[in-house]
Amino acid sequence: MVQECYRHAKVIGAWGGGQAALLDAGCAADDLGVVVGDTPAGVFEEVLGLLGTHRVWDRFPVSVA
Repeated sequence: MVQECYRHAKVIGAWGGGQAALLDAGCAADDLGVVVGDTPAGVFEEVLGLLGTHRVWDRFPVSVA
């Protein structure tokens, strides 16, 4: 599910052990739209701010052929 959210350019947040799940899914903590932190409240605050954009469009470059 994490990989699907990532591919669909959704915001992803994790704290504690959830950070290991992100790495297992191939997501880096510094990827656009990926929020990691020490507390659920801190992660939630950042995720909430990003949810207004619906998707993290800048995660994937636009390709024109």
